[in-house]
Amino acid sequence: MKYIDVLRMSFGNLRRNKLRTFLTVTGVVVGIGAIVFLVSLGFGLQELAVSKVANLEALTLITVNSGSGADTALNETAVKKFEVINNVNLVSPILSTPAQIKNGEKSADTVVYGINPAFIGLEDVKPKWGENISEKDEKGVILSQAVVKGMEIDDPTQIIRKELNFNLIQLDDSGNIKNAEGTNVSLKVTGVTSEDKTKYSYANINILKGMDGKKYNSVKVQVKKRNDLADVRKAIESMGYPTTSIKDTVDQIDKAFVVIKSVLGGFGFVALFVAAIGIFNTMTISLLERTHEIGIMKAIGARNKDVSRIFTAEASIIGLMGGFSGVFAGWLGGAVINSLANYMATQVGGEQNHFFSTPLWFGAGVVTFAFLVSTISGIYPAKRAARLDPLEALRYE
Repeated sequence: MKYIDVLRMSFGNLRRNKLRTFLTVTGVVVGIGAIVFLVSLGFGLQELAVSKVANLEALTLITVNSGSGADTALNETAVKKFEVINNVNLVSPILSTPAQIKNGEKSADTVVYGINPAFIGLEDVKPKWGENISEKDEKGVILSQAVVKGMEIDDPTQIIRKELNFNLIQLDDSGNIKNAEGTNVSLKVTGVTSEDKTKYSYANINILKGMDGKKYNSVKVQVKKRNDLADVRKAIESMGYPTTSIKDTVDQIDKAFVVIKSVLGGFGFVALFVAAIGIFNTMTISLLERTHEIGIMKAIGARNKDVSRIFTAEASIIGLMGGFSGVFAGWLGGAVINSLANYMATQVGGEQNHFFSTPLWFGAGVVTFAFLVSTISGIYPAKRAARLDPLEALRYE
């Protein structure tokens, strides 16, 4: 019997018992839909958590701190060593110092971070008002909203492009004040971030270099690709410099969500297991109802493997129908809840987020899994059907 004939007979048999087929497929849809819905929630929450911790570019960054020895101090020599490491894209030292900002009679305390302007975006410093500092803007500065509020300014736009006096406090290696008078510089505000709790400012590193110049607080190293991060980090640490990366946090989040997704998927697997029992039951009942028919098929020349293929194909078709429908149902359920949650968030002025995410590879994998489970569930009834004695089957009523 040709495979096309096997498929034609299998579809015909399923159509003859439409209600039973519908109920069996529905069982698979419920199981697969539950798996897709729950695991998609896990994927969505994982992506949401990672996005809150870091953007994609931040995953290419390594923060280098000074080592314990004198030969592992962070200075220009160290920066040059980092720059020649394979697959390093950009190296930027960072300086920081406390400062007091004066705006007429008003003042506010802050910590000024001196950084290469090219790294501002990678630091996830994004002004809500105004714009980022550029490499051409030597005297530009970005303030957090907390600093602006400290100067009793309610509307951050009022301070954009305004020049402020910064009194930079110079500290020694022990953190003590080195110069009580400080260094006064005039900087122009280019942007203000939405951070309203932490008082920080970002300026061009050249401004702070002029104060002292020799040692850096830390150094940021950007690799060319995410896959290069581990090798570059290992090379830096082999020089004696301790390093950190936001990827460490992301890896911890990923490990936690592997467990969460496994637990959520487990609930769906219970439903799918029940559906598999339903397929087994359906195929067994079908065998009993079609015993006489099987006898006729064998009497006119059908082989055992032909009968087995028909029953196995029926189970596989149920799995594929339920698999595709279940994936769609699970995805649709997540999409509806995403839309409702975002609509409610918009109504109260909140931020829109995606709580459900269904990767294409996951959907394809679940359909394949449904196909395999259904096929396995139909193997025993198929073997029983194939082993039926033709004479006994013909006498069966």
